Amino acid sequence: MPHEPFAAKFKRLLERSRGATDRRAAVRTALLQVQLDPESVLGRYPHQLSGGQLQRIAIARAILLQPRLLIADEPVSMIDASLRVLVLKELLDLKQRLGVSILYITHDLSTALQVSDEILIAREGEIVERGEARTVIETPQHPYTRLLIDAIPVPDPHQHWSNHGH
Repeated sequence: MPHEPFAAKFKRLLERSRGATDRRAAVRTALLQVQLDPESVLGRYPHQLSGGQLQRIAIARAILLQPRLLIADEPVSMIDASLRVLVLKELLDLKQRLGVSILYITHDLSTALQVSDEILIAREGEIVERGEARTVIETPQHPYTRLLIDAIPVPDPHQHWSNHGH
């Protein structure tokens, strides 16, 4: 059902495991955990919400199931920079507060560095580099890793994002 208010989607997600009162409380708690006011989003349709709200709702829906692993595939690629910070902060908070492991899939190594303990660089389905996040970014060993790092935009065109000199 692609066009329905978020309240209905949340309800279906929890119907089997919780009573109505527990469902409402769980949904409200999940929305508050991602810094959304339940009253302002539950009766609205997806097209009535911002990109940042939609991303945070997706995270809230995921944490309702109390996962041990959250797979986030390009979670901030379609939102502006100010909202990226908020979504990344929410992911880090979930990781620390709830103990959720996050598999963060992205081409954007600058955001990967912010949320990752370890980075794996894959090219054409094959892992070409792996290691502690800061080490991989600061001392890349594989040419593809260096290419990804060189592609990161920086405000000063005369300054490289990393200090590896490539």
